[in-house]
Amino acid sequence: MSLSAVLQRPRQMYYGWRMVGLGGFISSLNKTAVNKGFPVFVLPVEEAFGLNRASVSLLFSLARAESGFTGPLDGWLVDRLGPRTTLFFGVLLVGVGFVLLALSPNVWVFGLVYMGAITMGSNLGFSYSMSALINNWFYRQKALAMSSYQAIDSLIPALLVPVVALSIGIWGWRSTSVVLGIVLMVIIIPLAFRIKNSPESMGLAVDGDPSAATDKPRPSAKGHGTVPAARAGEEYSVGDAMRTPAFWVMTSATTLRLVAKGAVMLHIIPILVSKGVSEQSAATIFGGMLFISVPLYLAVGWLADRHPKNRVMAVTCASGTVSFALLALPIQSIWPVLLFVLLFSVADASAPSNWALLGEYFGTKTFSQLRGYVQMATFPGVLLAPVFVGWWYDHHQNYTVPLWIFTGVFALGSITFLVTRRPRRRAPRPVESGRQARV
Repeated sequence: MSLSAVLQRPRQMYYGWRMVGLGGFISSLNKTAVNKGFPVFVLPVEEAFGLNRASVSLLFSLARAESGFTGPLDGWLVDRLGPRTTLFFGVLLVGVGFVLLALSPNVWVFGLVYMGAITMGSNLGFSYSMSALINNWFYRQKALAMSSYQAIDSLIPALLVPVVALSIGIWGWRSTSVVLGIVLMVIIIPLAFRIKNSPESMGLAVDGDPSAATDKPRPSAKGHGTVPAARAGEEYSVGDAMRTPAFWVMTSATTLRLVAKGAVMLHIIPILVSKGVSEQSAATIFGGMLFISVPLYLAVGWLADRHPKNRVMAVTCASGTVSFALLALPIQSIWPVLLFVLLFSVADASAPSNWALLGEYFGTKTFSQLRGYVQMATFPGVLLAPVFVGWWYDHHQNYTVPLWIFTGVFALGSITFLVTRRPRRRAPRPVESGRQARV
Protein backbone atom coordinates (compact mmCIF):
# COMPACT_ATOMS: atom_id res chain seq x y z
CA MET A 1 0.00 0.00 0.00
CA SER A 2 1.52 3.34 -1.05
CA LEU A 3 1.38 6.45 1.06
CA SER A 4 -0.66 8.21 -1.63
CA ALA A 5 -3.24 5.43 -1.44
CA VAL A 6 -3.42 5.88 2.32
CA LEU A 7 -4.03 9.60 1.94
CA GLN A 8 -6.66 9.16 -0.78
CA ARG A 9 -8.60 6.39 0.99
CA PRO A 10 -8.66 7.27 4.69
CA ARG A 11 -11.51 4.85 5.44
CA GLN A 12 -9.35 1.96 4.30
CA MET A 13 -6.19 3.21 5.97
CA TYR A 14 -3.91 0.40 7.02
CA TYR A 15 -4.18 0.01 10.78
CA GLY A 16 -0.41 0.13 11.10
CA TRP A 17 -0.49 3.86 10.38
CA ARG A 18 -2.75 4.30 13.41
CA MET A 19 -0.06 2.60 15.48
CA VAL A 20 2.47 5.01 14.00
CA GLY A 21 0.38 7.99 15.12
CA LEU A 22 -0.48 6.62 18.56
CA GLY A 23 3.03 5.38 19.24
CA GLY A 24 4.53 8.68 18.11
CA PHE A 25 2.25 10.71 20.37
CA ILE A 26 2.91 8.51 23.39
CA SER A 27 6.66 8.59 22.84
CA SER A 28 6.66 12.35 22.27
CA LEU A 29 5.50 12.97 25.83
CA ASN A 30 8.28 10.82 27.22
CA LYS A 31 10.82 12.43 24.91
CA THR A 32 9.81 15.90 26.12
CA ALA A 33 10.68 14.91 29.67
CA VAL A 34 13.54 12.44 29.28
CA ASN A 35 15.33 12.51 25.93
CA LYS A 36 15.09 15.88 24.20
CA GLY A 37 14.35 17.66 27.46
CA PHE A 38 17.40 16.50 29.40
CA PRO A 39 19.77 19.28 28.21
CA VAL A 40 17.63 21.95 29.93
CA PHE A 41 18.24 20.18 33.27
CA VAL A 42 22.05 20.22 32.96
CA LEU A 43 22.79 23.74 34.22
CA PRO A 44 20.06 23.82 36.96
CA VAL A 45 21.18 20.46 38.38
CA GLU A 46 24.81 21.57 38.22
CA GLU A 47 23.94 24.66 40.26
CA ALA A 48 21.63 22.89 42.71
CA PHE A 49 24.18 20.29 43.79
CA GLY A 50 27.34 22.37 43.34
CA LEU A 51 28.75 20.11 40.62
CA ASN A 52 31.35 20.88 38.02
CA ARG A 53 30.65 20.31 34.33
CA ALA A 54 32.46 16.95 34.21
CA SER A 55 30.48 15.57 37.17
CA VAL A 56 27.08 16.50 35.81
CA SER A 57 28.17 15.20 32.42
CA LEU A 58 29.03 11.84 33.99
CA LEU A 59 25.61 11.68 35.64
CA PHE A 60 23.63 12.35 32.49
CA SER A 61 25.91 10.35 30.22
CA LEU A 62 25.56 7.34 32.52
CA ALA A 63 21.80 7.64 32.05
CA ARG A 64 22.12 8.00 28.29
CA ALA A 65 24.52 5.09 28.04
CA GLU A 66 22.43 2.83 30.26
CA SER A 67 20.47 1.51 27.29
CA GLY A 68 23.68 -0.11 26.13
CA PHE A 69 24.14 -1.88 29.45
CA THR A 70 20.54 -3.05 29.84
CA GLY A 71 19.74 -3.26 26.11
CA PRO A 72 19.87 -7.05 25.66
CA LEU A 73 17.55 -7.56 28.65
CA ASP A 74 15.17 -4.81 27.51
CA GLY A 75 15.11 -6.28 24.01
CA TRP A 76 14.45 -9.78 25.33
CA LEU A 77 11.52 -8.51 27.43
CA VAL A 78 9.98 -6.63 24.50
CA ASP A 79 10.33 -9.64 22.18
CA ARG A 80 8.71 -11.90 24.79
CA LEU A 81 6.06 -9.68 26.41
CA GLY A 82 5.24 -7.37 23.52
CA PRO A 83 5.30 -3.56 23.19
CA ARG A 84 1.99 -2.92 24.98
CA THR A 85 2.95 -4.66 28.23
CA THR A 86 6.43 -3.19 28.39
CA LEU A 87 5.05 0.29 27.63
CA PHE A 88 2.72 0.02 30.62
CA PHE A 89 5.49 -0.88 33.05
CA GLY A 90 7.86 1.64 31.48
CA VAL A 91 5.60 4.64 31.94
CA LEU A 92 4.97 3.69 35.57
CA LEU A 93 8.71 3.68 36.22
CA VAL A 94 9.24 7.01 34.45
CA GLY A 95 6.26 8.78 36.05
CA VAL A 96 7.00 7.69 39.59
CA GLY A 97 10.69 8.36 38.98
CA PHE A 98 10.10 12.03 38.12
CA VAL A 99 8.03 12.51 41.27
CA LEU A 100 10.78 10.91 43.39
CA LEU A 101 13.43 12.94 41.58
CA ALA A 102 12.01 16.13 43.06
CA LEU A 103 12.56 14.74 46.56
CA SER A 104 16.27 14.01 46.02
CA PRO A 105 18.27 15.45 48.97
CA ASN A 106 21.63 15.02 47.23
CA VAL A 107 23.22 14.11 43.93
CA TRP A 108 23.56 10.43 44.87
CA VAL A 109 19.82 9.98 45.32
CA PHE A 110 19.20 12.07 42.21
CA GLY A 111 21.48 9.83 40.18
CA LEU A 112 19.98 6.62 41.58
CA VAL A 113 16.43 7.70 40.76
CA TYR A 114 17.32 9.13 37.36
CA MET A 115 19.21 6.05 36.24
CA GLY A 116 17.32 3.40 38.19
CA ALA A 117 13.74 4.38 37.42
CA ILE A 118 13.49 7.10 34.79
CA THR A 119 16.10 5.87 32.35
CA MET A 120 15.26 2.18 32.73
CA GLY A 121 11.56 2.89 32.28
CA SER A 122 12.18 5.11 29.27
CA ASN A 123 14.39 2.54 27.55
CA LEU A 124 12.08 -0.39 28.19
CA GLY A 125 8.72 1.28 27.69
CA PHE A 126 9.47 3.70 24.88
CA SER A 127 12.79 3.32 23.02
CA TYR A 128 12.61 -0.43 22.53
CA SER A 129 8.86 -1.02 22.69
CA MET A 130 7.74 1.61 20.21
CA SER A 131 10.52 0.83 17.74
CA ALA A 132 9.57 -2.86 17.86
CA LEU A 133 5.90 -1.94 17.39
CA ILE A 134 6.55 -0.12 14.12
CA ASN A 135 8.95 -2.81 12.94
CA ASN A 136 6.22 -5.43 13.50
CA TRP A 137 3.67 -3.60 11.34
CA PHE A 138 5.77 -2.62 8.29
CA TYR A 139 8.37 -3.97 5.87
CA ARG A 140 8.33 -2.22 2.47
CA GLN A 141 7.67 1.17 4.07
CA LYS A 142 9.61 0.45 7.22
CA ALA A 143 11.85 3.54 7.06
CA LEU A 144 8.95 5.88 6.22
CA ALA A 145 6.83 4.39 9.00
CA MET A 146 9.62 4.70 11.56
CA SER A 147 10.42 8.21 10.36
CA SER A 148 6.75 9.24 10.50
CA TYR A 149 6.61 7.90 14.04
CA GLN A 150 9.76 9.85 14.87
CA ALA A 151 8.37 13.01 13.28
CA ILE A 152 5.28 12.85 15.48
CA ASP A 153 7.53 11.87 18.36
CA SER A 154 9.58 15.06 17.87
CA LEU A 155 6.83 17.59 17.14
CA ILE A 156 5.51 17.92 20.70
CA PRO A 157 9.01 18.16 22.26
CA ALA A 158 9.82 20.92 19.76
CA LEU A 159 6.92 22.88 21.23
CA LEU A 160 7.25 21.87 24.88
CA VAL A 161 11.00 21.76 25.60
CA PRO A 162 11.19 25.59 25.71
CA VAL A 163 8.15 25.49 28.02
CA VAL A 164 9.94 23.03 30.30
CA ALA A 165 12.98 25.33 30.33
CA LEU A 166 10.74 28.29 31.20
CA SER A 167 9.05 26.29 33.96
CA ILE A 168 12.44 25.41 35.45
CA GLY A 169 13.41 29.07 35.33
CA ILE A 170 10.23 30.20 37.12
CA TRP A 171 9.33 27.36 39.51
CA GLY A 172 12.55 25.38 39.66
CA TRP A 173 13.51 21.95 38.41
CA ARG A 174 11.95 20.10 41.37
CA SER A 175 8.40 21.38 40.83
CA THR A 176 8.76 20.89 37.09
CA SER A 177 9.86 17.30 37.67
CA VAL A 178 6.72 16.49 39.72
CA VAL A 179 4.43 17.93 37.05
CA LEU A 180 6.19 15.97 34.32
CA GLY A 181 5.79 12.69 36.19
CA ILE A 182 2.09 13.15 36.88
CA VAL A 183 1.29 14.26 33.33
CA LEU A 184 3.08 11.26 31.83
CA MET A 185 1.15 8.73 33.90
CA VAL A 186 -2.27 10.37 33.57
CA ILE A 187 -2.09 10.60 29.77
CA ILE A 188 -0.05 7.58 28.69
CA ILE A 189 -1.41 4.75 30.88
CA PRO A 190 -4.94 4.85 29.34
CA LEU A 191 -3.49 5.09 25.83
CA ALA A 192 -1.26 2.05 26.40
CA PHE A 193 -4.32 -0.20 26.30
CA ARG A 194 -5.02 0.89 22.71
CA ILE A 195 -1.69 -0.46 21.43
CA LYS A 196 -1.97 -3.50 19.12
CA ASN A 197 1.30 -5.40 19.16
CA SER A 198 1.24 -6.78 15.62
CA PRO A 199 -0.93 -7.06 12.50
CA GLU A 200 -1.37 -10.78 13.22
CA SER A 201 -3.10 -9.89 16.50
CA MET A 202 -5.89 -8.33 14.38
CA GLY A 203 -5.91 -10.90 11.59
CA LEU A 204 -3.99 -8.56 9.27
CA ALA A 205 -0.78 -8.92 7.28
CA VAL A 206 2.35 -6.76 7.33
CA ASP A 207 2.06 -3.62 5.14
CA GLY A 208 -1.70 -4.17 4.83
CA ASP A 209 -1.31 -6.91 2.24
CA PRO A 210 -4.34 -9.15 1.70
CA SER A 211 -2.08 -12.16 2.22
CA ALA A 212 1.48 -13.01 3.17
CA ALA A 213 4.25 -11.76 0.92
CA THR A 214 5.20 -13.97 -1.96
CA ASP A 215 8.67 -14.64 -3.30
CA LYS A 216 8.18 -12.13 -6.11
CA PRO A 217 9.68 -8.69 -5.64
CA ARG A 218 7.16 -5.85 -5.43
CA PRO A 219 7.63 -2.60 -7.32
CA SER A 220 8.38 0.35 -5.13
CA ALA A 221 6.53 3.64 -5.41
CA LYS A 222 6.80 5.51 -8.73
CA GLY A 223 8.98 2.87 -10.28
CA HIS A 224 12.10 3.51 -8.20
CA GLY A 225 13.48 -0.01 -8.58
CA THR A 226 12.10 -2.95 -6.68
CA VAL A 227 11.83 -3.80 -3.04
CA PRO A 228 12.65 -7.45 -2.24
CA ALA A 229 9.44 -8.36 -0.44
CA ALA A 230 10.57 -11.96 -0.04
CA ARG A 231 13.16 -10.77 2.44
CA ALA A 232 10.32 -9.76 4.76
CA GLY A 233 9.97 -13.42 5.69
CA GLU A 234 13.69 -13.92 6.32
CA GLU A 235 14.24 -14.05 10.08
CA TYR A 236 17.54 -14.31 11.91
CA SER A 237 18.17 -15.57 15.40
CA VAL A 238 20.51 -13.48 17.53
CA GLY A 239 23.32 -15.97 16.96
CA ASP A 240 22.80 -16.16 13.19
CA ALA A 241 22.77 -12.38 12.89
CA MET A 242 25.96 -12.04 14.91
CA ARG A 243 27.72 -14.47 12.59
CA THR A 244 27.24 -12.13 9.64
CA PRO A 245 29.78 -9.38 8.82
CA ALA A 246 26.84 -7.11 8.01
CA PHE A 247 25.74 -7.01 11.65
CA TRP A 248 29.14 -5.92 12.92
CA VAL A 249 29.79 -3.35 10.21
CA MET A 250 26.38 -1.80 10.81
CA THR A 251 26.95 -1.92 14.57
CA SER A 252 30.26 -0.08 14.13
CA ALA A 253 28.65 2.59 11.97
CA THR A 254 25.79 3.03 14.44
CA THR A 255 28.23 3.28 17.34
CA LEU A 256 30.24 6.01 15.65
CA ARG A 257 27.05 7.97 14.87
CA LEU A 258 25.66 7.71 18.40
CA VAL A 259 28.96 8.46 20.13
CA ALA A 260 29.47 11.64 18.10
CA LYS A 261 25.89 12.74 18.63
CA GLY A 262 25.82 11.89 22.35
CA ALA A 263 29.13 13.63 23.07
CA VAL A 264 27.96 16.97 21.76
CA MET A 265 24.20 16.96 22.33
CA LEU A 266 24.45 16.59 26.11
CA HIS A 267 26.36 19.87 26.08
CA ILE A 268 24.51 21.57 23.25
CA ILE A 269 22.99 24.35 25.35
CA PRO A 270 26.28 25.17 27.14
CA ILE A 271 28.05 25.00 23.76
CA LEU A 272 25.59 27.48 22.25
CA VAL A 273 26.04 29.70 25.30
CA SER A 274 29.81 29.59 24.68
CA LYS A 275 29.09 30.89 21.16
CA GLY A 276 27.56 34.04 22.65
CA VAL A 277 23.91 32.91 22.84
CA SER A 278 21.92 33.45 26.06
CA GLU A 279 20.78 30.36 27.99
CA GLN A 280 17.07 30.93 27.29
CA SER A 281 17.79 31.67 23.62
CA ALA A 282 19.87 28.48 23.42
CA ALA A 283 16.93 26.49 24.80
CA THR A 284 14.66 28.12 22.21
CA ILE A 285 17.14 27.33 19.40
CA PHE A 286 17.27 23.75 20.65
CA GLY A 287 13.48 23.57 20.49
CA GLY A 288 13.62 25.02 16.98
CA MET A 289 16.04 22.29 15.98
CA LEU A 290 13.54 19.69 17.16
CA PHE A 291 10.82 21.39 15.11
CA ILE A 292 12.95 21.48 11.95
CA SER A 293 13.64 17.76 12.38
CA VAL A 294 9.95 16.89 11.96
CA PRO A 295 9.70 17.31 8.14
CA LEU A 296 13.26 16.04 7.79
CA TYR A 297 12.32 12.73 9.43
CA LEU A 298 9.70 12.24 6.72
CA ALA A 299 12.06 13.25 3.93
CA VAL A 300 14.91 10.98 5.07
CA GLY A 301 12.52 8.06 5.65
CA TRP A 302 10.97 8.52 2.21
CA LEU A 303 14.42 8.47 0.62
CA ALA A 304 15.53 5.44 2.64
CA ASP A 305 12.62 3.36 1.32
CA ARG A 306 13.55 4.25 -2.28
CA HIS A 307 17.33 4.10 -2.12
CA PRO A 308 19.78 1.86 -0.23
CA LYS A 309 19.40 2.75 3.42
CA ASN A 310 23.13 2.51 4.12
CA ARG A 311 23.86 5.20 1.49
CA VAL A 312 21.19 7.49 2.90
CA MET A 313 22.74 7.02 6.35
CA ALA A 314 26.19 7.87 4.94
CA VAL A 315 24.92 11.15 3.49
CA THR A 316 23.16 12.19 6.69
CA CYS A 317 26.27 11.43 8.76
CA ALA A 318 28.27 13.61 6.37
CA SER A 319 25.79 16.40 7.09
CA GLY A 320 26.41 15.91 10.80
CA THR A 321 30.15 16.09 10.18
CA VAL A 322 29.86 19.52 8.57
CA SER A 323 27.52 20.74 11.33
CA PHE A 324 30.05 19.89 14.07
CA ALA A 325 32.84 21.55 12.11
CA LEU A 326 30.80 24.77 12.03
CA LEU A 327 30.52 24.76 15.83
CA ALA A 328 34.25 24.10 16.17
CA LEU A 329 35.19 27.15 14.10
CA PRO A 330 36.16 30.19 16.24
CA ILE A 331 33.35 32.36 14.91
CA GLN A 332 31.22 34.34 17.38
CA SER A 333 28.16 34.75 15.17
CA ILE A 334 24.60 33.50 14.99
CA TRP A 335 24.95 32.34 11.37
CA PRO A 336 27.18 29.30 12.02
CA VAL A 337 24.77 28.35 14.81
CA LEU A 338 21.75 28.52 12.52
CA LEU A 339 23.52 26.56 9.79
CA PHE A 340 24.53 23.99 12.41
CA VAL A 341 20.86 23.62 13.39
CA LEU A 342 19.85 22.84 9.80
CA LEU A 343 22.69 20.41 9.02
CA PHE A 344 22.59 18.58 12.33
CA SER A 345 18.82 18.23 12.04
CA VAL A 346 19.39 16.29 8.81
CA ALA A 347 21.80 13.97 10.64
CA ASP A 348 19.48 13.58 13.63
CA ALA A 349 16.55 12.75 11.34
CA SER A 350 18.37 9.61 10.17
CA ALA A 351 17.90 7.73 13.46
CA PRO A 352 14.69 5.89 12.39
CA SER A 353 16.31 4.81 9.13
CA ASN A 354 19.24 3.43 11.11
CA TRP A 355 16.92 1.05 13.00
CA ALA A 356 14.88 0.38 9.86
CA LEU A 357 18.12 -0.86 8.31
CA LEU A 358 18.51 -3.33 11.18
CA GLY A 359 14.92 -4.57 10.76
CA GLU A 360 15.27 -4.85 6.98
CA TYR A 361 18.41 -6.94 7.25
CA PHE A 362 17.45 -9.27 10.12
CA GLY A 363 13.65 -9.38 10.48
CA THR A 364 11.19 -8.78 13.33
CA LYS A 365 11.31 -11.71 15.76
CA THR A 366 14.61 -10.83 17.40
CA PHE A 367 14.68 -7.17 16.38
CA SER A 368 14.58 -5.77 19.91
CA GLN A 369 17.27 -8.14 21.16
CA LEU A 370 19.55 -7.28 18.24
CA ARG A 371 18.95 -3.59 18.84
CA GLY A 372 19.86 -4.19 22.47
CA TYR A 373 23.20 -5.71 21.49
CA VAL A 374 23.88 -2.84 19.09
CA GLN A 375 23.17 -0.42 21.94
CA MET A 376 25.48 -2.45 24.21
CA ALA A 377 28.30 -1.93 21.72
CA THR A 378 27.76 1.83 21.96
CA PHE A 379 27.88 1.80 25.78
CA PRO A 380 31.56 2.70 26.42
CA GLY A 381 31.65 5.51 23.89
CA VAL A 382 28.26 7.00 24.75
CA LEU A 383 29.24 6.91 28.42
CA LEU A 384 32.73 8.40 28.18
CA ALA A 385 32.45 10.86 25.28
CA PRO A 386 30.23 13.45 27.06
CA VAL A 387 32.38 13.15 30.19
CA PHE A 388 35.46 13.94 28.13
CA VAL A 389 33.73 16.99 26.66
CA GLY A 390 32.77 18.21 30.16
CA TRP A 391 36.27 17.51 31.52
CA TRP A 392 37.85 19.44 28.68
CA TYR A 393 35.61 22.43 29.34
CA ASP A 394 36.42 22.38 33.06
CA HIS A 395 40.15 22.55 32.29
CA HIS A 396 40.21 24.75 29.18
CA GLN A 397 36.93 26.73 29.30
CA ASN A 398 36.13 25.92 25.66
CA TYR A 399 34.78 23.09 23.50
CA THR A 400 37.02 23.47 20.44
CA VAL A 401 39.15 20.32 20.61
CA PRO A 402 36.25 17.96 21.52
CA LEU A 403 34.17 19.38 18.68
CA TRP A 404 36.95 18.69 16.16
CA ILE A 405 37.45 15.18 17.55
CA PHE A 406 33.80 14.26 17.19
CA THR A 407 33.64 15.89 13.79
CA GLY A 408 36.12 13.19 12.79
CA VAL A 409 34.10 10.48 14.53
CA PHE A 410 30.98 11.52 12.60
CA ALA A 411 32.95 11.42 9.34
CA LEU A 412 34.21 7.90 10.10
CA GLY A 413 30.63 6.84 10.75
CA SER A 414 29.62 8.13 7.34
CA ILE A 415 32.32 6.05 5.66
CA THR A 416 31.38 2.94 7.65
CA PHE A 417 27.71 3.19 6.67
CA LEU A 418 28.80 3.51 3.06
CA VAL A 419 30.53 0.11 3.14
CA THR A 420 27.71 -1.64 5.03
CA ARG A 421 26.08 -4.42 2.97
CA ARG A 422 22.98 -6.60 3.34
CA PRO A 423 23.73 -10.12 4.62
CA ARG A 424 24.05 -12.69 1.88
CA ARG A 425 20.83 -14.56 1.25
CA ARG A 426 20.85 -17.69 3.34
CA ALA A 427 18.60 -20.15 5.10
CA PRO A 428 18.89 -19.18 8.76
CA ARG A 429 18.05 -21.62 11.49
CA PRO A 430 14.43 -21.49 12.69
CA VAL A 431 13.69 -18.76 15.19
CA GLU A 432 11.14 -19.34 17.91
CA SER A 433 8.37 -16.91 17.24
CA GLY A 434 7.52 -14.35 19.89
CA ARG A 435 4.31 -13.45 18.08
CA GLN A 436 2.06 -15.39 20.42
CA ALA A 437 3.36 -13.41 23.34
CA ARG A 438 2.81 -10.15 21.47
CA VAL A 439 -0.78 -10.79 20.38
